[in-house]
Amino acid sequence: MKVLGKYLLLLFMLSTVALSVSAENIRGPVSGTLILDGLNENRSVTTKVEHLTGIIIKDLSPLIQGIKISVRASDEMVIYKNSFALYIYKDLDKDFSEEENSYRGSQAFMRFLPFSDDLSVLIPLSDAHTLSPDRSSFLMADSNQSEDFPLLISILPITKGIPDTAYNKELTIDISPVYFKKGLLVLNIMNDRAEEISEGIRISIDGKSYDWPNGPYLLNSGLHTLTIRTEDGSEESLPFSLDSGQTLNLDHVLQYQLPLLSIEVMEGLSVYLDQRLLNQSEFETAMEIQPGSHSIRFELGDFKMSRDFTAEMQQRIKITMVPEILLETR
Repeated sequence: MKVLGKYLLLLFMLSTVALSVSAENIRGPVSGTLILDGLNENRSVTTKVEHLTGIIIKDLSPLIQGIKISVRASDEMVIYKNSFALYIYKDLDKDFSEEENSYRGSQAFMRFLPFSDDLSVLIPLSDAHTLSPDRSSFLMADSNQSEDFPLLISILPITKGIPDTAYNKELTIDISPVYFKKGLLVLNIMNDRAEEISEGIRISIDGKSYDWPNGPYLLNSGLHTLTIRTEDGSEESLPFSLDSGQTLNLDHVLQYQLPLLSIEVMEGLSVYLDQRLLNQSEFETAMEIQPGSHSIRFELGDFKMSRDFTAEMQQRIKITMVPEILLETR
């Protein structure tokens, strides 16, 4: 039991030491908050040395694969090259607030600031990200960091003998989303009365079928062709393009091609379509009718003749009435 007790005490002490090493005190006046929230993005904060800046993300779009943090300074700061470093902290012990200037957290990133060039840090926010650093940027981590927010940024001195004037110089921290090479299509299909059509529609984009109604549709950036088909066989195609990170709202009024009915009759005949007497002017040209079952009746004195027919979309129907002549000999 004594051995077990000593072992547990040692384990506790080691865990306490590890915790104290990973967690740091983070203090300083708060300069502002960088918020990535859909279209509402606070992308720039002016700060100073030993001040804090918070980074918050909300409602992360599937178009965003990461964020880019950039630090800019005036040319006067070049003389302090590598005298300051950019620190990024995660795992904060409390929710970030501009009213709070003391935190505990773990260091996620540190880099000397050259000040001769802007320094940028890429932070992945998706398991499928393709972010990679270049000559002027660094990758904070290889894996998805979206669960580590909020983050804190601070610029701290790392050398001695820095004059007080350097602490009063303003620096700018920018944040910008890094998009996948994809865009979102928000599709609205309506009739000529501006009513959304939710049934009897099939859509395909670049030959691939998609559920309707549904969306938004995540597509590669570039040119695309949308094809809309109705149950009655009508088909419309329209091209559109998407930029990386773009959300395109596409409203389309479906142009239904109703059946066209042409009627040819001799003068003096009365024509009834679905029990309604037609005026002569109505059947002098082709008329639009609704798809479905119809009846037509011709009358001349005591003579009557009727016929039922079915009309379909895009169909052209021609009805010619020629009275029969009966010849009888005795």
